[in-house]
Amino acid sequence: MKLLILGLLMEKDRHPYDIRQTIKQRNWNESFRLRDGSLYYAVDQLRDKQLIEAAEIVTVPGDNRPDKTIYRITEKGRAAFHKLLYDQFSEVSYPQHPVFLSLPFVRHGEQEQVVELLVKQLDACENRIKRMEAVLAFKGDILPRGSVMMIRGIMKFGEAEKEWLLELIEEARSGQLLQGTTWTPEQIEEYLRTHSKPHKSEE
Repeated sequence: MKLLILGLLMEKDRHPYDIRQTIKQRNWNESFRLRDGSLYYAVDQLRDKQLIEAAEIVTVPGDNRPDKTIYRITEKGRAAFHKLLYDQFSEVSYPQHPVFLSLPFVRHGEQEQVVELLVKQLDACENRIKRMEAVLAFKGDILPRGSVMMIRGIMKFGEAEKEWLLELIEEARSGQLLQGTTWTPEQIEEYLRTHSKPHKSEE
C-alpha cells in the first residue's frame, strides 16, 4: 500500500480519495485487495514519517465536514519509494490461492457443495480474464508499458488458474477429489521414516 501511495504521488499531488479512485480506475485492485482503512492508515503513517506532506488544504463547504488535504511526496519519500520499489522486485513469489488451504480437508466436505463452490471460483476467474482483456482493448495504447505487462501477467496467471480449476471440478464431479487415503497414520509415519533422505550429518 505504501508503494502504491508513494508511486502515485511521484506522478502528481493527490488527495487520499483520488489515490483510491486512481487505483480502481487503473484496475490495480485486481491483483490485491483494496481496503479503505488500510489506505488511510498508510497515508497517516507516511505523513508521520515525513515521507509525504500537505501540499494544499482545501476547505470543504458544509457544517462538520473536514478540510481536504492534498499530499505531495517529499525528498525523503522519494528515497523511500525507490527502496520499496526495488524491495518489491526482490520478493520471491510462491503459489497462493484461497482454495489451497481447503484441499487437504476436502474429503470431509459434501460433493455437491464442493462442486458448486469450485464452479463459482471458475466463474470469478473467467470474469477476471474478460475484464483484463477489455482493459487492454480499451486502454492498452495509453497505459505505461509496465502497467500493460502487469495486466498481461494477471491474464496469464488467470489462464493457468482456469485450467487448474477445470481439473478440480472434473475430479470433484467424479468423486475422486473427495477420496481419502487407505493408509493409517501409523503406516504413513513409517513410510516417511523409512523413505526420508538422511541429513548430511548422518551420511
